[in-house]
Amino acid sequence: MRIQRGEDAPVQPWKNGGGVSRLIAASPEGAGYDSVDWHVSRPTIAASGAFSHLPGLDRQFMLVAGAGVVLHCRGDGAEFAHRVDAPLAPFAFRGDWDVRCELIDGTAEVLNVMTRRGRCAASVEIASLGDTPAMVRKPAHETLIAWCPAGPVTAYGSWGTATLEGDDAVIVDEAPATDVAFAAGDGAARLVIIRVSRT
Repeated sequence: MRIQRGEDAPVQPWKNGGGVSRLIAASPEGAGYDSVDWHVSRPTIAASGAFSHLPGLDRQFMLVAGAGVVLHCRGDGAEFAHRVDAPLAPFAFRGDWDVRCELIDGTAEVLNVMTRRGRCAASVEIASLGDTPAMVRKPAHETLIAWCPAGPVTAYGSWGTATLEGDDAVIVDEAPATDVAFAAGDGAARLVIIRVSRT
C-alpha cells in the first residue's frame, strides 16, 4: 500500500505532445504508452485538439473540474459526439478511435484510466462517504486505486490510517486480499474506486 499525493505526482507528456498528465499509478512502472498494462492519470486539457492514438488501450475518462469537453469520436464503423460535462461520470471509449476534444468553456481537469485490452480490465465506481467508515474489499491479485476528488478523507487499513486531501490516492497492489475503509472528514465526500484485474 502507498499514498500518492497529488502534489508529488510525476508529470508525463501525452503521446502526441499536446499536453501533460500527472501520473497517479501505472504498471509496469516506467512503461510507455505502447507497453503499459494499465495507467491512471490526471490530464489537464488546456486547448481543443486531437487525442493521442493509443492502439490496444481501453479508456475510461471523467470530468473532475471545469465546464467539460465534447468528444468527437470515430471508430468501429461509428461516428458520434459525446458531451462530458457532469463531474465524476465515466465515459468509456477505445484508444484506437480517432477522437477530437472540444473544450466547452476553458481548461478541463479530468481523470483517465487506461487498460491494455486482452491483458487487463478496470472497473470504476463512485463511492459516497459519510463519517462512518465504509469498507472496501480488495480481492487477491487485484489492484485497488482509491482517488480522492476533495478531502479530507480518512483511509483505514492494516498499515494504519492516512488522511487524503484533494487529488491524493491510496494504491493497494499487494497480492493478498485486503480490506480498506474510508470515511469523510467533513461529514460527506466522494471517492473514485478503480479496480484493476488481469484478464
